[in-house]
Amino acid sequence: MRAMNRPDTSGAQTVDRAVAVLRLLASAGESGLRLIDLQHASGLSKPTVHRLLTSLLQHGLVEQDEDTRRYRLGMEMAVLGWSVSSGRADLRQLCGPDMQALADETGDTAFLAVRSGYDTVCIERKMGPYPIKAFTVDVGTRRPLGVGAGGIIMIAALPEDEAELVFESIREPLRAYPNVSEPSLRAAVARAREDGYALSDGLVMTGVRGLAVRVSDAHGAPMAALSLSAVQDRIRPERVPALVKALEERRKRIERSLAGPGRRQR
Repeated sequence: MRAMNRPDTSGAQTVDRAVAVLRLLASAGESGLRLIDLQHASGLSKPTVHRLLTSLLQHGLVEQDEDTRRYRLGMEMAVLGWSVSSGRADLRQLCGPDMQALADETGDTAFLAVRSGYDTVCIERKMGPYPIKAFTVDVGTRRPLGVGAGGIIMIAALPEDEAELVFESIREPLRAYPNVSEPSLRAAVARAREDGYALSDGLVMTGVRGLAVRVSDAHGAPMAALSLSAVQDRIRPERVPALVKALEERRKRIERSLAGPGRRQR
């Protein structure tokens, strides 16, 4: 029998593992993942992953394709998302006009990303008029923190101890991104802390550069990253100050909207 004064962590561990599986499925998108893929990516045993999937299937949080036998997120996940308090601002809707204005002004592609665990997720993208696009990510794309300017600025906004935990946690996922090494990422984060904005120079895709600033909520806590991405020739060193100024102007407008009428940001 378990001692009464000993905390029971088994339930919390199960929840942690289930959330990890859900995030892996979110990363896979519509194509989904096989049981063996989830086993390898999670580091859990096959029986454990199967048990978690069985429970998630019963709750509708996961579904399985009858033909491919692959698992993907279920409709109940969308229902839970729709159930979020309507009093909260829809970040995509709120940022959309300023993102489009930013894209129109600069000619380049604007992105909005949020943090999810040790990943960043692109939740919106607006295209500028310049004919050569740099579509490094689609809406819904999930990548490890630090891959791209948005992820760099998110790490830069963290206290040192939390940032170290991020570096430790993304070390293995970064292997899938040959342009990103831990030393280059650490250097980019250090520069972002010093400069107040992040620069990704070919860290996602060779020949593509990105700039990002952090978006904070009404209490000053970081909640998203606003970025611009373009082919390398579009983001030359001499153009960076003007692009950063444009990003900062739109960031301030977005943060005023997040604070709401009559409220002052801290």
